[in-house]
Amino acid sequence: MPQLQTLWSEVQEKRDDVVFLCVNIGDEKDVIQGWWDEAKFTLNAVRQEGSVVSDAFGVQLYPTNYLIGADGKIAWRAVGYDEAAIRKYLEL
Repeated sequence: MPQLQTLWSEVQEKRDDVVFLCVNIGDEKDVIQGWWDEAKFTLNAVRQEGSVVSDAFGVQLYPTNYLIGADGKIAWRAVGYDEAAIRKYLEL
């Protein structure tokens, strides 16, 4: 997560048309908020109820990362964190 935060900080400086959204599964809201506050993350975090989001996207392993285009379609998907691929897609 810290690597994603670092990338998010860079993206925010260069682009205003990109949003990072972290979807959590299994943790209570106060646990997530405590971790976010302690780490000083500025990423957007959402706690899903059950596995509704994961099921909708077919997530089977964590972390799974998606880049969704302006058209609402999945443009890229990978299990694990592949910063080089994300940078390439975002043209950073």
